[in-house]
Amino acid sequence: MTDEALLRVDGLKTYFKTRGGDVRAVDGVDLDILPGETVGLVGESGSGKSVTARSILRLLATPPARDAGGSITFQGRNLLALPQPEMRKLRGSKIAMIFQDPMTFLNPVYTAGEQVAESIRLHQGKSKAEAREQAVTLFRTVGIPNAEERYDAYPHQLSGGS
Repeated sequence: MTDEALLRVDGLKTYFKTRGGDVRAVDGVDLDILPGETVGLVGESGSGKSVTARSILRLLATPPARDAGGSITFQGRNLLALPQPEMRKLRGSKIAMIFQDPMTFLNPVYTAGEQVAESIRLHQGKSKAEAREQAVTLFRTVGIPNAEERYDAYPHQLSGGS
C-alpha cells in the first residue's frame, strides 16, 4: 500500500450485534484509492460491498452495527475519529458513494432536482437559484433529456434506465 493514497482502509471490521451474537459483515478489508482513481467494489450478493462502503462513510446505524477494528483515512484525516457534524460536511462534498439502486434513496415527496440542489446548497454554499442552475447543468451532463423539466419531476416519474 502506498503513502500517497487519497483513501486508505486498513483492516476494516464491521460487526452487527444480533441475539445470537456478533455477525461479521466486514472482517479485515484493506483498500487504497489513489487520487484520480476510480474503484468498483465487486462481489456476490451479501459479500459485504455495501456494508464496506457505508462503513467508510459512517452511514450505518449504531447499534446494531459497530466498528470492530481497523482504520479509515481520507486525505490524511481519520474518519473514525471525526465528530458527526464534520463527517456530514465531508459526505457529498469530498467523499460520496453511488448506491446500487439510487432510486430507492431519493425521497419520494421532493423532486429529484430539489434533492440534488439541496446537496449543492449544503456543500457548496450556493443560493437556491444557483443550486437549481447547477443541478440542471448536472442533469444535462449525465444525459438526462429535458433537464429543466426533469428538475421538477418526482423520483417515481423518472426512468431507472433502459
